[in-house]
Amino acid sequence: MNQNFEKLIKISGFCRWLVLLSAVAIIAHLLYSYWAYDEIRFNTSNSQFLELWNLPNASRNLLLAMLTPLFISFLVGVYWLQRLLSCYQRGLFFSDESMKCYLWLVWLKAAALVFEMLQNLGVGYYHQSFFEDGRIELVLDFGNITTILLMLLIVYLLKAARDYEAENKEFV
Repeated sequence: MNQNFEKLIKISGFCRWLVLLSAVAIIAHLLYSYWAYDEIRFNTSNSQFLELWNLPNASRNLLLAMLTPLFISFLVGVYWLQRLLSCYQRGLFFSDESMKCYLWLVWLKAAALVFEMLQNLGVGYYHQSFFEDGRIELVLDFGNITTILLMLLIVYLLKAARDYEAENKEFV
């Protein structure tokens, strides 16, 4: 096997452990912050959410329910990233299984963008029920949109590379 492919296989194994340990550390930090300090540290860029979290009359269960789709997409993303890196660790760089994993990651990224927009709308409407001067903020992050477009371009390139590899095998 090519020396570069062997390096990629080793790096993929290392990255699998790194992703898994990072996810466990993030979840541990989130749980510790919630139980020790009564704070939510997941997706805390929304100031209205934090304001509602500290408001005694606001339903924390409802606020947690609004965070649930993003948290689930994070967990599912970790799972599919683990599967993708597992394929790479086995040397299956252009296989159908690795393409399936990568497509799942692309669609999860798109779904997370939609979930975040819906969460901002839900928090905004809930915020307006407590504050008269509240406004609904719908933030459209062009960085995330660019990332999704680049991921789709990579899917196309991976499919082309897979077809090229299959054509070379037929030729030989």
